[in-house]
Amino acid sequence: MSSTAREYDELSYQAARSQAIGQRMDGFGELLVLKDEHGYWGLYFFYWNQEPPSGARPHWLEGPTQDSGAFRPPYEAKRWLEENGYESYQNDLD
Repeated sequence: MSSTAREYDELSYQAARSQAIGQRMDGFGELLVLKDEHGYWGLYFFYWNQEPPSGARPHWLEGPTQDSGAFRPPYEAKRWLEENGYESYQNDLD
């Protein structure tokens, strides 16, 4: 993992939200899109319809990519993760 990816992987929800240039939400979670000199990064937070805690770290990180629209909606990303053997993220607030 690159140092840039590691920094984004450790970024809190509150910090990511303040830096986000885009946001996509659905019933399964939230995607925040950030941009830097490497390209666009997608940070996924899977908290269903609830807002993640301000200190929450992303459940999943994608990037960099040169297309800000290349990121899947949270539901599709969650389903892809489960289909590929990753942990099934549930509502961490309950």
